[in-house]
Amino acid sequence: MEIKVKINFAEERKTFILFWNPEISSFKMSDYQGLLDSRWEELNWSVWDYRQAQEDDRFFMVRCGEGNTGICMSGTFSSKPYYGEDWSGKGRDVHYMDLERDVVIHPDYCPILTTAELQAAIPDFDWTGGHSGRLLDEEYAKKLELLWQEFLKKNEEMFLVRAARYDSDDEDSDSDEEDEEEDD
Repeated sequence: MEIKVKINFAEERKTFILFWNPEISSFKMSDYQGLLDSRWEELNWSVWDYRQAQEDDRFFMVRCGEGNTGICMSGTFSSKPYYGEDWSGKGRDVHYMDLERDVVIHPDYCPILTTAELQAAIPDFDWTGGHSGRLLDEEYAKKLELLWQEFLKKNEEMFLVRAARYDSDDEDSDSDEEDEEEDD
């Protein structure tokens, strides 16, 4: 199985960096685990530069704060920006966008493209936090897409191993059934 990533450098498509700190976010690590377990069909996120964002723009989610920090999710916006209740309860004006995810990686159990690697490659952007949904300029967006493609290619085994675990669990249960049939 080969990992293929679509890279679209079209000028009308922009790239936004979303930040997630599970220690302070209303979206906790257990919620993130739900993404991996397919319990979360819909997900939205606050976008600081919402006036410049549109449906089909690219996003990368960076886990910040404590623990393994770096890109843990990528995808595209699947809605236009819309006003919503402040997730933090502070009464701020917050605009959200719906997310269509193409890659979700558990930052505690899998390798991720780290903030240190991001900072080394694109030092003019603060990868450690700040407002979520900040626009990345076009030159840096192209560079980030290439870094991401290289990361996914280098770590494609991570995705294959996960699939193999599911297959091996199924195979074990099938072989148990076959053993029982042979005993009859």
